[in-house]
Amino acid sequence: MLVVTTTAIALRCPGCGKIKYHSLSLFSFSANKSIQFTCDCGETVLSISTRDRRVFYLQLECLMCEGRHFYQFLLREIWSSRVLSLVCGETGLEVGFIGPREQVRKCIASQERSLREMAEDLGFSDYFKNPEVMFEILDCLHNIAESGRLSCHCGNLQIEVEIFAERVELRCSDCGALGVIDAESREDLDAIKNVWEIMLRPGKLQLVGASKERHHRKRSKK
Repeated sequence: MLVVTTTAIALRCPGCGKIKYHSLSLFSFSANKSIQFTCDCGETVLSISTRDRRVFYLQLECLMCEGRHFYQFLLREIWSSRVLSLVCGETGLEVGFIGPREQVRKCIASQERSLREMAEDLGFSDYFKNPEVMFEILDCLHNIAESGRLSCHCGNLQIEVEIFAERVELRCSDCGALGVIDAESREDLDAIKNVWEIMLRPGKLQLVGASKERHHRKRSKK
């Protein structure tokens, strides 16, 4: 029988809005001492405590409602083969996940797909210069990332996405490479629709067009 003692946590920082992955080991806990998880920006996101290593108490700083949420879970719920969702009590939205790393990453990817609904529910649509173009570009980026075709030249596949009123910034958390995708006009949307793969390089984005990739794949089969 395999006993799981390490699990992954994905949380969105209430300070900068970025998603960060953490590892949590059952053996990290000592008597009456809580474990805190912080973002790279310095913001405390989550603290976990336990008295007996059977029941665990979580305190989460929420990005969605800017409040604080408290959760109580059993050991077998946190260290499990299933993903545990941390839900904002005010908005009903998922703000974090705990579970096997690959499953947690899939949950994050699925959550990004529903960004349109989340933004509309929270009233973010009025923030964008062109909401329709922005949402479609985000859908394109999601599909590219979900297929493993969004990466950095340093080898990192976990690219951070920051959304502004008229653009999307892609940043590598490992080497700091940054690229900008305009999201304001139909021309911006048409440009990204023809992109098959995106790679971050220092100071620029390398965009591989769909037609070029199809041609390359045909040649590879010979």
